[in-house]
Amino acid sequence: MIKTKGIHHIGIPVNNMERAVKFYTEILGMRIAKLGRDDMGDKLNRADLRSGDDMVALFRRPHPVEKNALEEEGATHQAFVVEPEDFELAVKQMKDWGVKVYNIPTVERATGRGFYFFDTEGNLLQLYAPPKQPSTR
Repeated sequence: MIKTKGIHHIGIPVNNMERAVKFYTEILGMRIAKLGRDDMGDKLNRADLRSGDDMVALFRRPHPVEKNALEEEGATHQAFVVEPEDFELAVKQMKDWGVKVYNIPTVERATGRGFYFFDTEGNLLQLYAPPKQPSTR
């Protein structure tokens, strides 16, 4: 058995790198760690972004993916953590900014809360807030 130690990065395919970088930095608040260009230096083809201590790598797709592919392929997604006390405001801001929301409502489970939405490239994402810890006072 191989014993993995963690995740180095999560790769997310995008059609329009500039538009995607703007979404992930300006909407989701990630920080640019490194930008990569093609061999000619003309096109941005990779963006390494930081979300807390984690790395999200955006990769330019060679061919655009159909926006309705989700229904055919299932609900593969990436989940990004927000603080429980920030969850409601984050959901409101996403809706106010016109971010496309997935067709299920916000979910609440014993394991936490989730809000599903799409990035500018049609990838399904989730904001996840762990359960609030009970007060120890």
